[in-house]
Amino acid sequence: MNILFLIGNGFDLNLGMKTRYSDFYKHYVSIKTSSSLIQKLKNEIGGNLENWSDLELALGEYTRNLSSTEEFNEVFEDIEDSLADYLELVESNFDFKQFDGKKLYKYFVFPEYSLPPADKNRLKSFKNKWSHSRWNLNIITFNYTQSLEKLINYTGKSLQINDFTNRSNNSPVVFQKLEHVHGYINERMVMGVNDVSQVSNSDFHSNQDVIESLIKSECNQAQKHTMDNWCKDQISKANLICIFGSSIGDTDNLWWQLMGEQLKRDCYLIIFEKGEVIPPRRPQKGKIAERNKKKYFLGKTNLTEKEKEGADKKIFIGINTNMFNIS
Repeated sequence: MNILFLIGNGFDLNLGMKTRYSDFYKHYVSIKTSSSLIQKLKNEIGGNLENWSDLELALGEYTRNLSSTEEFNEVFEDIEDSLADYLELVESNFDFKQFDGKKLYKYFVFPEYSLPPADKNRLKSFKNKWSHSRWNLNIITFNYTQSLEKLINYTGKSLQINDFTNRSNNSPVVFQKLEHVHGYINERMVMGVNDVSQVSNSDFHSNQDVIESLIKSECNQAQKHTMDNWCKDQISKANLICIFGSSIGDTDNLWWQLMGEQLKRDCYLIIFEKGEVIPPRRPQKGKIAERNKKKYFLGKTNLTEKEKEGADKKIFIGINTNMFNIS
């Protein structure tokens, strides 16, 4: 069985790291600049924080204010470098030793234990098909930080993790690889949108210099690292996909579409997220949130309505669970 996790910024937030865009903006607008172009951008952000709740989408929209490749490069590189510097500062000042990172392995291998009993039982029954075979774990993170590596002391090598998961050693569980599909703070950083429909300046739609910086898939291809191909391959092989800490935003539609296709096969999906608190007296209210989240996710895919009906039965939603509680 192949288990695949996709990790978003909610993972770092769950640890207590100040990695929200709103945290970054406070830092960014306070940095003095001699460039009128950059100052205009900072004024735009400072005066319209709601419009910049998603930096990447807002940046694609902001291209309407830029008239040349040179202006784009100045704006794009300034905010990207500033974000990287800010995250590097946050990460370097954060105390990862306060957590027991080895506990994460059990969550990765048995994510269903954080779900309600009915969902837990369905997933356990599904996974029992591979009860006597090897389980492979791979992780794709959308984050630039290396918080996860630091928590589990990841060295880049595969590791048998049965001792950390309480699964019988007769059927090995192997943590194979962790990959940053959008790069790292100081290496092959990818920041942008999903496609040209999210770039408001139509003059840039045919500008390859801009496209290879701003369109994520094009940027990955231009960098020639092939890590995006590895990520696509893992999705196509997965039997259980788990998304944690991601808003499932439009700038990553490519990945949600690939997952939608995989749900046509022998694959289940769990989406973990923070949401509205469900009243303890009326836990049935959680079904409303579940239906809404499933509809939202399926709306990001290219599935037909009939295919969505089948995929809906393979999706589980975990809202405000104890997932990754390692304090």
